[in-house]
Amino acid sequence: MTRAGTSLGRYQLLDQLGAGGMGEVWRARDAHLDREVAIKLLPAGSAVDDDTQARFRREALALSRLSHGGIATIFDFDTVEGTPFLVMELVTGGTLERRTAAGPMPIDEVRTIGAAIADALHEAHTRGVVHRDLKPGNIMLTQTGQPKILDFGIAMLLGDAGANKLTRTGMILGSLPYMAPEQLTGDADSPLTDVYALGVLLFEMLTGRRPFVKERAEALMFEIFGSAPPTVRSLRPDVPDDLDRLVMACIAKTPADRPASAAAVGIALRGTGGTTSGVTSAETAAMHTIRSIAVLPLRNTSGDPTQEYFVDGMTEAIISDLARIKALRVISRTSAMQYKGTTKSLPEIARELNVEGVLEGSAHLVGERVRVSVQLIAARSDETLWSDRYDRDLVDVLSLQSEVAAVVAQEIAVQVTPLEAGHLARRASVHPEAHLEMLKARHAMFAGTKDALEVALRHARRALELAPDHAQAWSVLADCQITRVVRGMAPPGEAGAEAQSAAERARDLDPDLGDAWTSLGYIALGSGDVAGGVRSLQTAVQLNPGGAFAHVMRGIGLCALGRIAEGTPGAERAIALDPLSSMIRTGMGDVLYYAREYQKSVFHYRMAIELDPRFDGAHTDLARSLEALGQFDEAREAYETGRRLAGGIAGPTFGLAHLEAAAGNEAEARRILAELTAARGTRVVSAWGIAAVHASLGDVDEAFQWLETAITEKASGLMWLRMHPRLDPIRNDPRYWPMVERVGLADAPKAA
Repeated sequence: MTRAGTSLGRYQLLDQLGAGGMGEVWRARDAHLDREVAIKLLPAGSAVDDDTQARFRREALALSRLSHGGIATIFDFDTVEGTPFLVMELVTGGTLERRTAAGPMPIDEVRTIGAAIADALHEAHTRGVVHRDLKPGNIMLTQTGQPKILDFGIAMLLGDAGANKLTRTGMILGSLPYMAPEQLTGDADSPLTDVYALGVLLFEMLTGRRPFVKERAEALMFEIFGSAPPTVRSLRPDVPDDLDRLVMACIAKTPADRPASAAAVGIALRGTGGTTSGVTSAETAAMHTIRSIAVLPLRNTSGDPTQEYFVDGMTEAIISDLARIKALRVISRTSAMQYKGTTKSLPEIARELNVEGVLEGSAHLVGERVRVSVQLIAARSDETLWSDRYDRDLVDVLSLQSEVAAVVAQEIAVQVTPLEAGHLARRASVHPEAHLEMLKARHAMFAGTKDALEVALRHARRALELAPDHAQAWSVLADCQITRVVRGMAPPGEAGAEAQSAAERARDLDPDLGDAWTSLGYIALGSGDVAGGVRSLQTAVQLNPGGAFAHVMRGIGLCALGRIAEGTPGAERAIALDPLSSMIRTGMGDVLYYAREYQKSVFHYRMAIELDPRFDGAHTDLARSLEALGQFDEAREAYETGRRLAGGIAGPTFGLAHLEAAAGNEAEARRILAELTAARGTRVVSAWGIAAVHASLGDVDEAFQWLETAITEKASGLMWLRMHPRLDPIRNDPRYWPMVERVGLADAPKAA
């Protein structure tokens, strides 16, 4: 049913100009002043709830604060016969979206329009308004080409808590292609979010495309959050360098790395007032340095496919040596190895991993002689900075690896501490055959299957027969057994004990071996010694700052101790080091879940699923957060997906019991709980899990009884006794805190 010809008080609707999720825009006539205006009203026939009407009114409130030539002027806000509407000036020159659809714009025009938009944004920010949905479709051009910003429907009014209750931190609002990384996790509460969107606009005006182009929403979110965009000049070489730098600064991942204000962007676009780029000379210099690097899988040039284990081992060793340098961000093995055999260009890989440099090359083994060729490439310019070839006896392979890392550090002039320099200068020799057996063990271990782990164990034990003091072989043995326990391939009592013993032996033989400390920390967390685990993991990250798994597990341990503010940065660092790891991304989601940042955790779980849709843990943990947000139907679907992928193990079933309890389906929750409790007679069912369901159902006494059983059985879930949201119903019981103290999770001196 058309609204054309309808009157809203003194206004007569003439024709519809556009429509979107937040309303329709009509050309109308103001009978009192005999002029044409634009009227925005909620969509016809829609079920308009209170939240929608409140947002609509907030848009009027935001516009009423603003009086600037670059922002559409509001004339009136009224309601006629239950229909609220907003009256604004009519701008008839078309949208910037229509203008950019025609392709790249002239550089002078981009500067002029961009500066005008920046000025209007600065005015809004000065008046306490953050737009949060800046895009070409929300910018109209006058007949003379001047831009006017529209649609403040999801704007944030700084300092007005009541007006912002519908867009509180944690809600993801905006138009995805123009959203800043922080918007994806619900943190769009700063004017610098608008600066990012302005940078995307400038990028699109200059190149005719957006920085990130993906059809699927999840893939686009992943790139916005973690990948580096192409430079403007890589797509349009005639763009001046200062303009390229400005745009890239605007779309920096971290708000602190963007120009300080929209006003600074406007000044830079006009080329007046100090630096022309809107960034400092120090920032400009930083753009031409390398402080992040990816070591791509070395190519096997031997012609013998059975040497893949050796070539991959060399790659991993160089990554490990470089990762010891704290001032350098080195992409971890999990992410780097995904480019084995890739046909992607080096700049493309660098953008996906968000690094400034790439090390690539080849390796092969002839008898007991090793040959390695490597070259260091600057990602921005695709320019080779250094290359060399090394020939060594296998006995000197550690020296070779260290020498490559040391030369790379020297070439990029990264700061190396005396301790790090001492490690890179090592000249230890290895037992050749034992070293090869150790590399074969690691290569098989990463396959992760039951058969592969059995092969890995044989090679690790053979290495130790040849060289009983081979610390790395002991470390591999420990990791193999840990993997078998985690994946349910071996009894925890048997394999776990050997893992503990092997990790301790590796640490004693080489106290500087970060992998050994990581294994010990992980084992301690699983056995309930959370504080001890955190201490071991802290040692691991000190010895190997590039160890992503140690960072995320330390973050998880700190969260279990209630030290959220300390744990979150470690998990964030792990993502920067291993951006393509589904497990690391899930760990970040877990940290945020226990911090009760549920919406943020949902984002990271969805990104983990984007990386590996088969990872059951990401699905079940996503369901847990969706349940906490009250999104029960989505949570149920995610639980069932996780349960199917996991083969129907008890964990996801516990999740379904919690979901039914949270959704008010108590009878179904109790049915599942009874089924799980009865199953303890025939299979392993966690007493911790049973206790947590009782807590969710309000069965306080039963919850504490099962927690006592969990303590007796040393259930791994007890590490979350202090922080798990599902225990909130029993947290005020006088029995609760003494139990927290008994399991070692009470406040204690900070770990080293």
